[in-house]
Amino acid sequence: MDFSDFMGIQALEIGEGHVQLEMTAGPSHWSPAERLHGGILFSLLDTALGRAVVSSLEEGRGSTTIESKINFFRPVMEGRLTADARVLNRGRRTAYAEGEIRDDEGRLVARATGTFMLTESFKQSEKPG
Repeated sequence: MDFSDFMGIQALEIGEGHVQLEMTAGPSHWSPAERLHGGILFSLLDTALGRAVVSSLEEGRGSTTIESKINFFRPVMEGRLTADARVLNRGRRTAYAEGEIRDDEGRLVARATGTFMLTESFKQSEKPG
């Protein structure tokens, strides 16, 4: 089980430099204020941005987040959330992507941008740690 499985994130669409992900939020994702924890939204967007970057790379390459910024626009309690992310610029060493989350009524919940360092991927048997 990886982090996306743990979060309940599912891929709806993966294209070259574009990804659309979905998850269903509920009480297990709430903060003490009884609304969706901002870290859940950030994790969904960071996952979408990173997957968008990886989808634009040659096989055997990967990426890691080196900077990210998120804006939250409305609180969410529960329901289906859709993250849509797109790579806007990719160089030899870094990529820049932006994305947003909308609720099941199509309302904007959050937007984020991220800069990613492009890496060589590890084979499962070579992963550190």
